[in-house]
Amino acid sequence: MENLTNTPANTPATTTPTEVEEIPTWRELADRFRDVMKDIATDVGSLWKKEGKELEKDLQARLLPALNRAKIEIDKLIRRLEERGRKTD
Repeated sequence: MENLTNTPANTPATTTPTEVEEIPTWRELADRFRDVMKDIATDVGSLWKKEGKELEKDLQARLLPALNRAKIEIDKLIRRLEERGRKTD
């Protein structure tokens, strides 16, 4: 007859109990989980802050010349409109 269990035939069926540390309560597990999530959130927040500063520097370098050109064009339009207004007076 086949041995239906996965244990070898010559090992004893009973095992000695292993020592277990004190089992944490649900409250303790929730506290541990909360602490881990706070640590993760802190790390992610600092990473986003760092990336945000780098992104701001990059955008500033790209946008500043474009904004200066737009300012010059707006000033030209204002001068043209003022000249047009003086001519009609």
